Amino acid sequence: MSNEIPVTNLDATAASAEDSAEQIELESIHNFAGKLTQPGAREALESYVRWQVALRTGESVEGADFDPTRVPDFAPLSINLDLTTACNYQCDHCVDLDILNTGIRFDHDKLLSSLAMMAERGMKSVIVIGGGEPTLYPKFEDTIRFMKDLGLQVAIVSNGTGNKKIAQVADCMDKHDWVRLSLDSGTDPTFQAMHKPRKSFVLEDICAVVPEIRAANPDLTVGFSYIVTWRGANINDTSIVENLHEIAGAARLARDNQFSYISFKPFLTRDEANNAEVIDINEQENWDNTVARIQTQIDEALTLETDDFKVHRSTGLKAMLQGKTQTLAKQPRQCHMQFFRQVLSPLGLFNCPVYRNQDHGRLGDKNATSDQLAYDATRGVTAGLIQTFNATSNCEKVTCLYNDVNWWIEHLIEKPELLETLKAQDAEPDYFL
Repeated sequence: MSNEIPVTNLDATAASAEDSAEQIELESIHNFAGKLTQPGAREALESYVRWQVALRTGESVEGADFDPTRVPDFAPLSINLDLTTACNYQCDHCVDLDILNTGIRFDHDKLLSSLAMMAERGMKSVIVIGGGEPTLYPKFEDTIRFMKDLGLQVAIVSNGTGNKKIAQVADCMDKHDWVRLSLDSGTDPTFQAMHKPRKSFVLEDICAVVPEIRAANPDLTVGFSYIVTWRGANINDTSIVENLHEIAGAARLARDNQFSYISFKPFLTRDEANNAEVIDINEQENWDNTVARIQTQIDEALTLETDDFKVHRSTGLKAMLQGKTQTLAKQPRQCHMQFFRQVLSPLGLFNCPVYRNQDHGRLGDKNATSDQLAYDATRGVTAGLIQTFNATSNCEKVTCLYNDVNWWIEHLIEKPELLETLKAQDAEPDYFL
């Protein structure tokens, strides 16, 4: 799905030891510091760091286009794109349940204009994902092909019910792109209980279409996403169906249906204080036993790996199993990644997937980058939010995948001379953040 591109300057890669002790081993797809050193991303990184140095010192820095009221003239390197709020599932574990099927839509032409504007200003990748189910968007195929014509890397995260549509558009995607299906189960009874499809969709039937996608484009990576749930997990005042006992079975199902990999990640709920997405294990009984059961299943799944099929454990799952979720929640005051990665939805433009549709993470409405005037205004809002959004407190319960890279950027701001020493290994570019 992604190539790890580690930064070679060790002094710059390490998060501040006093602020972020016991770092979690990152999955390669979460090596965001390495991704920011790639050509096409490094320019934005350098401009942002120098802008921050000038902002903090009050003095312009050589090579900086310094305007304290606006961030440097770069679109986010990567966005999550929620094409629609429509969904044909009623998942009990959905963190976006309150925004689904609201009828709020993009103006399609303005959406394309927004994508073109951001691509012109440096955006390199788009992950087409929820809110709703992206393949339900009436112009799904047109949008995917439009983004590929812009030269963007494109990923699709789907619930699998639109696999035929994905197969139809697979020909325009390339080896840098990927598809991930959110399936979360190893048997159909558990799948039905967790996802509650509004029409008749069967887990095995969804998986059986994956070979068709792979045949349409053998270079395309197709993944099986599995949110691990446990007894006692709760969201939306609803107890969540447990699926941890099917981890190994799901890996076998994925391998047998020609998925490229399966990825395991922990269940997230909403924090009562600020509605952020968090791992909530504080009141779970017999938690050690739950962790042991998950680990046993993961170990069995790992035995199913082949040259063509891999088992991934998300950084968040590693942190949960190691009892280190608070390590990833210890953030610097400023979240720097809200400059590099944002969420565009029919509900607006937001600073982070964790704060999708939350007012304290809002950067603008759904047309916030649709033309030059709107784009410039959004740069101003982004600058303000970077300065006022306190990640140390707002994200104190969030097991954040951007924790490591936020500390890394903070270190570069403290020692901007390190920018001259950063090097990336020679590898295929991966701009997904």
